[in-house]
Order: sequence, then structure tokens, then C-alpha cells
Amino acid sequence: MNIGILEYDKEIAYQLTEVINVSCPHNQIKVWEQESSLKEDISNGGFYKILFLSLEKNPMEIIEYSRRLQELYTDVKIIYLTELNDSVFEVFHSTPTYVLEKPLNIGYVKKALDKAMHELSLSKDKNFTIINKQGIYTIPYMKIYYVESDKRKLNIYGEDGLVKTINLKISDFLKYEHGIYFLQCHKSYAVNLMHISQLEKYEIVLENGMKLPISQSRYMDTKSHYVSYLENE
Repeated sequence: MNIGILEYDKEIAYQLTEVINVSCPHNQIKVWEQESSLKEDISNGGFYKILFLSLEKNPMEIIEYSRRLQELYTDVKIIYLTELNDSVFEVFHSTPTYVLEKPLNIGYVKKALDKAMHELSLSKDKNFTIINKQGIYTIPYMKIYYVESDKRKLNIYGEDGLVKTINLKISDFLKYEHGIYFLQCHKSYAVNLMHISQLEKYEIVLENGMKLPISQSRYMDTKSHYVSYLENE
């Protein structure tokens, strides 16, 4: 999953990056020091599930941009970073998940991140959409049980078996929803957390009876993520 940070203060950006790396490992983090860089990135196809946005400069423009962004992508979670001023009251013209006061309190940063991740985990009616030279494919996440990497192709499996094969690396697939719906339990497999029936040592049993391997090196991480998912259900 991609997480973006717009922050003009490098020290604050570093603090946020450290908290995210500890609380939500394996996510892709992008930091912008200018509002124009953020807008250019997103206009060029950059997609971020969680955005930390500083209101230090041009707060009204940032808030309005956030509002329009959430109209296009309803499940984007916005976390504002601000000092106590008039912009605090303006943030609710958009739909923020959290408002963090500067200077940052690390405990509140973790709470904001946890809340955003939890809200995203509840969006089970969302679709996986991929646009490439083959066409446009949309598959509800609920119907995907797991994906399998086959060189540069990705096999998508549902309850009754193979659903679709597309030209996509598993690492690119995981950028969309990693840590929300899917967890990579093996170099060749990513499993949908919603369809795990049982987790045993080095093996996952799905609701349809299928079994997937867990790499020895990924076992503790897989177990930790699945326990966290169950706690938030």
C-alpha cells in the first residue's frame, strides 16, 4: 500500500516516516516537500491510500484539494498536520480521518495511523481495478482468495479456482492494498486476510479448503498481521 506525506519540515517528515515503518512495515512511503510535487505525482497516476498533509502553507488550497480528491477516491484517508489556527475549523470541509497538532505527539501519530488502517480494512465492498495494455479489469476484493506469482504474470484465484491471469508482478499488486486486504505469506503467494480459515505453522488454510505455504522467514510477520486483522474485525 502507498502512503504519502506532504511536509515542509524535514524533521517532521522523518518522524512520520519512522512511525509508519514501525507500525506498518512493508508499505511504500512517498514524501513531498512541495504541494505542487504532490499534485503532479497524483495527476501522473500516483495512488495513495493514506495521505498525511501539512497545512503549514496554503491550508485552504490543500483542504479544497483533499475534498476533490476524496470525491474521486472515496476510500482515501486524510490525516492533517496543523498548528492551532483558523485552518483547524476549515478541515471539516473535507472528511479527515484525524487532525494532528504540531509539534507532533508520536502517540497520536500512531493512533491516527491505526484509525486510518482500520477504516480501510472495513472497506470490503471495494474493487481491485487494473488498467494496462490488455484492457481494464475490475474484480471485487471479496471474490479474490489469493494471488500467485508466475514470473511476470499474476494468477488471481477465487473460491472455485483461477479467475484471471494478468500481466502484473506480485510486488506491484501489493502496492494497491498490501496490509489492508492482502498479506504476502510466501515469495509467490499473497493471501486475502478475509478468507483465512486457519493459520498453522508454515501453512494457511482458506475457507474453501485450499492450503497455501508460509515461508519460514515470513511466518512471524504473517502471524502478527493476521492477529492484528482479527483484533480490528
